[in-house]
Amino acid sequence: MAEESAAAEAEAPPKSGKGKLLLVVGLVVLVAGGAGAAWYLGLLPGRKAEAKEEVKEAAKPAVGALLALEPFIANLGDEDGKRYLKAALQVEFFNARVPDEFTARQAQVRDLLLTLFTSKQFAEIRTPQGKALLRDEIINRINRALNHDLVKAVYFTEFIVQ
Repeated sequence: MAEESAAAEAEAPPKSGKGKLLLVVGLVVLVAGGAGAAWYLGLLPGRKAEAKEEVKEAAKPAVGALLALEPFIANLGDEDGKRYLKAALQVEFFNARVPDEFTARQAQVRDLLLTLFTSKQFAEIRTPQGKALLRDEIINRINRALNHDLVKAVYFTEFIVQ
C-alpha cells in the first residue's frame, strides 16, 4: 500500500499556484474594503478634516436678508364669503441683502400673494400643517415670478382669520 500511495503522488501533477493566487487576491480585496470603510467613516486623517469642515458649516447657518412686507387683508374663498385673513409676513433671502429684482417687482409679488390668499379656505389654513403648506406655496410663487431662487423662507409675524 505504501507503494501505491507513493506512486499516486508521483503520478499527480504538481500543484499550480492558483490556490496561492486566490489567497493573495482575497487578501487584497479585504484590505481595500477595510481601507474604503475607514475612509468613509472618517477614520483616516484626510476625511476627518473634510467632515469637521462640513460640521462647522452646518453649525453656522447663513442668515439672509429679511424684508417685512406690508400686512395683507384678504377675503377667504369660503362659500359664505364672511371670513377674512389678515397676515403680516417677512421674507428671508439667500443673499445678505435684498435683491434689487425683488424690490423692483414688489407690486407683482403682493398681487400674487393676495390672489393666493383669496383662493384659500379657512379649513385649509387653520392648522399648522396648512400654514406650512401656505408658506411653501408663497416661496414657490415668488421664486417662479422672479425666475430665480431668491427667497429662502417666509415667516408669518401676524396671522388672523376672522
